Amino acid sequence: MAKSPRLIVPALGIFYWLLAPFTELAVRVVAGASLIAHGYPKLFVNPDANAAFFEQAGFTPGMFWAIIVGLTETVGGLCLAMGFLTRLVAVPILIFLLTAIAYHWQFGFYWNARGIEYPLFFSLVVLHFLMRGGGRLSIDAKLGREI
Repeated sequence: MAKSPRLIVPALGIFYWLLAPFTELAVRVVAGASLIAHGYPKLFVNPDANAAFFEQAGFTPGMFWAIIVGLTETVGGLCLAMGFLTRLVAVPILIFLLTAIAYHWQFGFYWNARGIEYPLFFSLVVLHFLMRGGGRLSIDAKLGREI
């Protein structure tokens, strides 16, 4: 294992060590909450409009894909935020995000132009949790079991 570089201000090391689990928790919770915020409306606010979007984007039948994506974002986001079955739910979330990148590619990079920036960033976040699990402050860790 590679040795960590020496800190310019060694006294800060204790703060980095103490706060590291909480920063990972914060990233996981915010990523999960963001997914929930995008998935919930697909299921409960305006499913017909979302189905129409999926149809227009070439995903037919649209209502099927609105429900699948809505469930992936809502249930997967909730599990990710809690750190429950983290690696398991990361797989469908990552598939969804990579599909979103393929769709948004036509619009370029920037999110405000409907580009790939948002799904690309969140794919990397979800990939982190697929590789590392939910972290010390997760339900998975409390259960003592992970996939």
